Amino acid sequence: MNTIKEFNQSIHMLNHKKIDTLHKEFLDIYASADINSLESIIQISKELLVHSENHFHEEEVLMEKYNYPTIKEHKDEHYKALAEMEYFIKNSHSIFGKKMLKSYFIEKLPQWFDLHLANMDSDLVYHLNKFEH
Repeated sequence: MNTIKEFNQSIHMLNHKKIDTLHKEFLDIYASADINSLESIIQISKELLVHSENHFHEEEVLMEKYNYPTIKEHKDEHYKALAEMEYFIKNSHSIFGKKMLKSYFIEKLPQWFDLHLANMDSDLVYHLNKFEH
């Protein structure tokens, strides 16, 4: 199996048990794809979509519970990420669509994940840790 991104504790740990677990689960699912197999990428993309829907919901429950000040922007980012995943999966029935999904999966999704984690989720964890500890 040929993978391209795995959980890296020094990059991906934000020191919040629930959110770190969700991020590790996301990357464990992501890393289970064989990037040389379009069918594997399609299947893993579907699994990531389901995981992300639950993952984002759990984060949003925490945001609401602790009155996170930029909840709207964070939720908008979640909505956009889910919409993109759904779009590429939905259009993966042709060879061209499968190749577009592969490109999205390999290039855009991991970049989005790292950027979202570094900017939005790290800020969320900072906010949560003020109340939970």
